[in-house]
Amino acid sequence: MSERVSLVIVPVDGSSTAAAATRHGAMLARLLGARLQLLHVMPLNPAELSDVPANRRIDADHDRAQRLERARRAFDRAREVIATPLDPSPEEVTLEDATFVRHPARAIVAHARSQRDCLLVIGARHLSEMGKFVEGSVSNEVVHRANFPVTVVHAESAPEEVQRIGRILLPVDGSRHSDKAATFAGELARSAGAGVELLFCRPATPAVAEDADGEAERIFRRARQVLGEVPEGVAERVLSGTHYAEAIVDQARHSTDYPLIIMGRRGLSTWRERLLGGVSHRVIDLAPCPVTVVV
Repeated sequence: MSERVSLVIVPVDGSSTAAAATRHGAMLARLLGARLQLLHVMPLNPAELSDVPANRRIDADHDRAQRLERARRAFDRAREVIATPLDPSPEEVTLEDATFVRHPARAIVAHARSQRDCLLVIGARHLSEMGKFVEGSVSNEVVHRANFPVTVVHAESAPEEVQRIGRILLPVDGSRHSDKAATFAGELARSAGAGVELLFCRPATPAVAEDADGEAERIFRRARQVLGEVPEGVAERVLSGTHYAEAIVDQARHSTDYPLIIMGRRGLSTWRERLLGGVSHRVIDLAPCPVTVVV
């Protein structure tokens, strides 16, 4: 991906989480001067597909007509929640397979990969730890598989009255993942007129405090260089603790100016992420604000 986002894609299904993602996605499209694309995945259930007689075309089947109607309602609902009209108007795209979409997350990722310079904004449900382990979630799988930025939005993290970004929280560690997140954060901060707060997490062990302070200074200096000019200012904060995700989320909870977390993601296999989790996935689960993950 280039430094500039030209397309914001939002999967929609008529749910409250999709509505929140649409509100946030429309705001980001406006701030970034990007086009907005509304995406609906229309699966066909295997049992229903098997009931289609051999002499009937699938596209004439009543079940497909019902699904097309649900897609239309999902698009209508998404357009209703966009506070300010966009120019150009949002594009509507429906994904379906010749048989049925077995893996919605994979279909969404494959579609986004076929687009240039895109940002995907997806709504997420709160699942229990057991639910995430057993069934996973579409948003988690999308974040894991994506090679483009993904913003995850819970229904309560994008209320109707919030149409701006007041502060960008940027966890940094000096890695290339962190640098990519900083590049995107700098672009968005300049477009949104938002300040940036750099967050460095260090272990809460006195023996490593002195070394960690030196490392924090080095990493902050590098992050500022990658960020570039931020007219609203850049602040630095060192967080101590053994649970980095919780420390980042706690900082977001104390921000009263509509924060957005932007962070890099280190790759773990899907199985390891389910067993061990990852800082980015943990932040997504707990954060009171939208979270953008950059790979």
